[in-house]
Formats: sequence, structure tokens, C-alpha cells
Amino acid sequence: MNTRILGGRYQLQEVIGGGGMAIVYRAVDTLLDRVVAIKMLRSQFVEDEEFVARFRQEAQNAARLSHPNIVNVYDVGVVDKEYYIVMEYVDGQTLKDVIVERAPLPVDEAIQLSAQICAALSHAHEQHIIHRDVKPHNILVNKFGVVKVTDFGIARAVTGNTITDRQATSVLGSVHYFSPEQARGAQTDAKSDIYSLGVVMYEMLTGSLPFSGPSPVSVALKHLREQFVEPRELNKAIPQSVENIILRCMVKAPEGRYDNMAAVKADLEDALKHPNVPKFQPTFDYDDKTIAVPVVGEGFSDVSPELRAARPKRSWRKVAMYIGIVVAAAAALGVGGYAAIVLVTNLVKVQNLNLPSVVGKPAGTAMKSLEAAGFHANQIQEDYEPNTSKPKGIVYDQSPTGNTQVKQTRQITLYISKGAPQVSMPDVTGQPYDQAKQSLVTAGFSAKNITEKVEQSSTVPSGQVISSDPAEGQQVSTDGKIVLTVSQQENTTVPNLLGLSYADAVQALKNANLQVGQVTHNQVTNIPDGQVYYIYPYVEGQTVPAGSSVNLYVADNPQSSSDNSSGSDNATGGNSSSGDNGTGNTTSTSGSAQPHQVSITVQANKGSSTQVKVVIDDANGQNQVVVDQSVHKTTTWQETLYLDPGQQGDVKVYENGKLMNDYPVKG
Repeated sequence: MNTRILGGRYQLQEVIGGGGMAIVYRAVDTLLDRVVAIKMLRSQFVEDEEFVARFRQEAQNAARLSHPNIVNVYDVGVVDKEYYIVMEYVDGQTLKDVIVERAPLPVDEAIQLSAQICAALSHAHEQHIIHRDVKPHNILVNKFGVVKVTDFGIARAVTGNTITDRQATSVLGSVHYFSPEQARGAQTDAKSDIYSLGVVMYEMLTGSLPFSGPSPVSVALKHLREQFVEPRELNKAIPQSVENIILRCMVKAPEGRYDNMAAVKADLEDALKHPNVPKFQPTFDYDDKTIAVPVVGEGFSDVSPELRAARPKRSWRKVAMYIGIVVAAAAALGVGGYAAIVLVTNLVKVQNLNLPSVVGKPAGTAMKSLEAAGFHANQIQEDYEPNTSKPKGIVYDQSPTGNTQVKQTRQITLYISKGAPQVSMPDVTGQPYDQAKQSLVTAGFSAKNITEKVEQSSTVPSGQVISSDPAEGQQVSTDGKIVLTVSQQENTTVPNLLGLSYADAVQALKNANLQVGQVTHNQVTNIPDGQVYYIYPYVEGQTVPAGSSVNLYVADNPQSSSDNSSGSDNATGGNSSSGDNGTGNTTSTSGSAQPHQVSITVQANKGSSTQVKVVIDDANGQNQVVVDQSVHKTTTWQETLYLDPGQQGDVKVYENGKLMNDYPVKG
């Protein structure tokens, strides 16, 4: 394909997938130089407000989720009526591809993959998001075996085996994997996803689907009515404990399934520890008298390839006979005329009504408006979801779109705001501001509500977060305002300490908001007793963080120490304390040695530090390290060598471990 730049940033490379509603491209984010996946709404739907709203809802739902087993959403946008979602690119296969290539999968692998799917869906359910279309096609497995669940929030599709009828009751979900309540067009919840997960596990471990048929309608009816072949009859390697999990997930009555995904995951993790258990027997199942017949018709656009090949040609006589049987059964079961009319909605003319727009109205007012327009209360479903744009109790969306003509029997869904969702404030202290802000956005907060407050600190590095308001762990509305207090580290200047007495130097450091570091006393000639003659690792006038430590080298006058010269380290010019920070200059072992001053200047590399080491050889010994520090700007040192007359001394200067200068000095 011809590459193009989308939104001035994303370079499209190739098509890597797609469905009835969208096409997925692999692309490169030219700003961050990373590979991404871009899901773009098909052009034929850009004028359809309902599809656009669903597409946006998917992006909003996915952006609220942050979990290692869920595909991340990075960005959303629209350019020239091209709606797109920018997502994490997963280098791997769909679980459907894995099943086609290798099913039945080994039991331990199937359990490991299923546990990851459970973890992803459990997180979504905690955020009040129901997937409604759990199937292997929407589950990616990267080359390391990590599961990534995708396609959250798609409530409609028009391809594959996804049932939808925009003129009658909507049934959402892919027909081979959806739950009985989805087949009936009833309200779905977390237990619908649990049923679909059971189907996915069934297919992984047997290589077959529990229900198949010549048309999507026939498969949907089997979900409602028929029992599937139990997994262990198809694969004897499946332990009873694992089959029990599938059987419990796929109980037709939601009440008989697991309470939540966490419970499924717990049983999966325990299944191989206790494989031989009694067979699961459901205590709930549908009562035939309460089953409502789903909407059916010839309006299903596509059938899977394997079913298309097997579909027999049907005569209109057989079609009429099939419809007659179902209608008669519906009447016999007490479903009544309403269900029969819905059942044959494509054959019997149903009155069209004008559906008013109720977006922005309180829920109660919206219900009254719809009833006044001729719709029944039992046709109207209320879906309460967190929403950051509308106050609690206000309708923020509706399906079908308002101010349109729809069938009188059409199910209507009102999406009602529960207000902005509440999430736990994460701990972002110690993070750089930009990283902390991204962490909060990932957690669901709005970037525009995150502000920075600068505060000087001598303990937290510049640019890092000192604290947040609200504090870590507090429950915060995702549209709430957050203030991050960020460190602007206080700096100070190293004062002139050379020539000061030790006491005065300590006071000068205190006045400059600096600390006294290691103190080393050396015998040094020609320097008054108790004076500071060298400091480390900084130099006078250097700007350093407040609170830094400065090492002091203090002279011990030889005259005042002559009585203690015998047998002491100081008599030989050694240090009374040692360390890697250098020794300073020492007095000569010979009384005839004279001091010689050497000035050393090092120019640091621009934009980086230079590690400087200065080593001297004189009458006091060889390889004496007098400077060992990192400098960021041009720095000068004055060093003293003590040499006897005619003696050869030397000063070597190393920069980043390499000898750069060698100063010979003659006494």
C-alpha cells in the first residue's frame, strides 16, 4: 500500500486486520518512533452517527483500562471524517490463529492463557466495562505467550457471525461465542463474558465449537435450547477439574455460572493441583417456559467460511415451515403475539415511529418522552455507566440515534451517566513530572486537570514529584483536579574556604547551606597551623546542590607537632585519615625540601562531566593523589610540591582515566 501520514504523525504501513466496522493498520508513530496499531472506522460508516458513537465509546472504554493483559490505547482522533484509535502493536497471533494451527492445545497452556484472559476481563468488570464480544479473534498472544485482550466496547458489528438487526431488537456478540441472554436480546453483564470465556476454553481444548449450524440463527437457537457435547468426550486428556470449569462457565442460566472472573481464575490456578474431582452438576438452568425467542431474519450479512461451505440450499417451503414451527412454539409457550410479531419482523410490516432525541435529559424525563412517542417501557433498557462529560443521572447517549424513524418494536437503550468514575490515586512521588502525569492519564485522569506546583527542596532531585494532592490511595473522581508538587532543587555557591581557620570554614559552610564532610589533618610547611589549605570535591565559586558535603584539608604546623614526630604517621607526612578522595599535600621528609607551586587547569567537555585525577611525585613520596573529582566546567587547582635542591618532581593530570598533561618540576 502507499504509505501516508495520518494526523501529521502516524505513518500507515500495511493492513494487518479488520472486521465489518473497522480496518486495522500497522503504523509508525513518527513523534515517538514506535510501532503502533491504528484502528480506522470504515468509510461507509463515517456518516452513521450510531456507528461513530460506538467507535468513540470503544476508545473511551479501552482508555479507562490499564492492565498488562489488555491492549493499551495511546491516542484517538479524527481527520477529514476518518475516525481512528491508536493502540499498542502486539507482535504475535490471534488466539484463533493459534487454535487453527495447534488445537487441541495442551491443558497447561490452555489454563495459562485462560487465566490471563480472566485477569484482563476481571479488571474490565471492576471498571464496569463488559466486553460482550469475547472470542479468540479478539484475543492476541504475543511471541512470549502473553495475552492481550482487545476490542472493548464494540456493541455492534456487521461481519463474520456477529448478529445485528438495525430494524428490530439488537442482538450483540459473535454467534458462536455469545451467551444465551445475548441470543435472546436480553441485558448482558459480567456473566455473559464468563459464558463466552467458557466457549473459548472449549475450543482451545477440543479444537471444536460447542455449537455450529448452517446459519447464525440456528447457532443462536442452539445456545438457547441445546446441550453441547461435553469436552472430555472429545479430548480424554482434559482433567475433570478443567472440564468442570468449562461446564460451570457455560450454564445457560446466568445464576448457575461463576459469580465473577476472579472465581474462574482461582479455579483455573487450582485445577491441576486437584485434577480428580466429582463432575460438576448445574443447579440452575433455563425453564423452557421463560425463554423468549430471539429476533431472526435473513439479514445476517456473513457466515463463517466453515459454515458457508457446509450450508445446504434451502427452499422457501422449508423456510416457511421453519418459521411456522417457531411461531407456533412461541405461542404455545405463552410468549404471546408480541414475540411472534418480533420473530417475523422481516415478513410482517411493523409501524414506524419517530424516535425523539433524549440525550441531555434526566433519565426519568427521557423515559416519559419515549413513552409519549409510542414506545413501551419494557422496550427501553437503561445502561448506567460512568461518564465524565455528563452529570449523574443524565442521558449521555442513546441507541438508536434520536430524531430517526424506527420500528415500533425496536429495543431502545439509554446510556445514563453515573458521574465520573472513582479510582484510587496512584503513588507518583519520586517520578519525574512528565512520567507522573502520564501515569495518572493511564489511570484514567484527564491531562488537562493535572497541574504542577513548584517547591524548593534540598532532598528531592529537581523535576521529581514531592507529593500529590489528593494523596496516594484516596478515591478520586477521574474528572477531579490533581496538583503535583514538583521539586526545584535549591542550589548554593561554594564559599572561599582556603586560608580560613577550621572553625571559620565550618561556619562559612553552614552560612552557605552546605555540610562539613570528611576532615583530614596533614603536616604542611609554610601554612599556619589549623588553616584550611585544600577542599574536595568542589572548588570555590562552584554552584552545587544545597546540603552537599565539602571535605576539608587542615594544616598541622610542624613546630607545634615536633614533640610528637617520632613514631607517628603525621611525622612522615601521612594522613591521619584516609579515603579515596585524595590526600592533600604533606610536609617533606627532608628538612631542606622547598615548596614549588604548580597551577593546573582542566577544561570540561561541553554537556558532560570530566573525571579529573591529579597525582604528584615529590620529596614526600610517589603517586600521591591530591585531586580526584568530577568537574562540569573549567576548573583550576594550585598544588604544592616539596623538593630537595636538584631533585626532580612531577605532576600528572588524568582526564577520564587518560593521561592528558605531565608537568616536570625541578628542585
